[in-house]
Amino acid sequence: MSFSIQYTELFRVNIFHRYFLDKGSVEFGTMNETDKAKQLNNYNFQSTVKIVPTEESRQKLNGYNLVLRTLNSGFTVWSKVSEADDSEPFISLEDDLNFTFLIHLKDSVFYNYTDLKLENAGKLYCLSNKRLDSEPHNFPLLDKAGGNFNVDEGFILSGEGEKAEKASLNAGEKERLLGIIRIYMKGDNSSLNVTNAQGKIPSSAKNFEVVFKNRSTIWRYLFDSNQQVTGGDDVKKENGNSKILITKNEHPLTKSGFISLELGGVELPNPGVAIIKPDTVNNKIFSEIYM
Repeated sequence: MSFSIQYTELFRVNIFHRYFLDKGSVEFGTMNETDKAKQLNNYNFQSTVKIVPTEESRQKLNGYNLVLRTLNSGFTVWSKVSEADDSEPFISLEDDLNFTFLIHLKDSVFYNYTDLKLENAGKLYCLSNKRLDSEPHNFPLLDKAGGNFNVDEGFILSGEGEKAEKASLNAGEKERLLGIIRIYMKGDNSSLNVTNAQGKIPSSAKNFEVVFKNRSTIWRYLFDSNQQVTGGDDVKKENGNSKILITKNEHPLTKSGFISLELGGVELPNPGVAIIKPDTVNNKIFSEIYM
């Protein structure tokens, strides 16, 4: 008599950052499948953030015979299942069972290329398929794959909610904490449920998506000498200064690709992300390039 231990994927969370996935002015979501695959092949979300379960959730994962696997595009949780039925969790998963994963910042310039308000740095974001009791009814939910949403200020927890969440964490878990991802077996609506009405695992595991949008800035070119600028150029003088030229519009910051901007028929370089210059008075953010 023989037996085998079987696991079935329970749920998956993709962590996408468009700074790495967009290519110049071409958005990742508009690419064909071949180009998407190329961008994903060079992508690893762990270059910018680290995702780890809380200590409490780590113990729950072990207790329910669940296995966490990290991928370049996110993470997935697998459940040990019955030998007779690969949709039947080996240990029953209650409807209110949930797991919390911490989003820790790894890149010190994360906010430079991420479209989040700089003044909110340090506040706690919450991405969950079920609203927390501390938050209002219109608090946004973590969406399933293809939901076409970006993480924004709407996902910031209230002061009360942040205090309650941090109270359950140890000192190390609070360090460089950007937010939390919390997955319930049953979400606030059926489309966000991980398990079905019978408590079993659907044939297609629930796939959630966390998307960070890349920041767009005005590009400022600083020259040592006066420049001739015409209406056909992609830049203009800033406040009439011929040594300081700025783009007429904001442009996205991306890791790959190139946005062609010209001055007198000559292409101008694209900026890096090490330094940005906020102009709080005019509500603008500049990227500077020394020529």
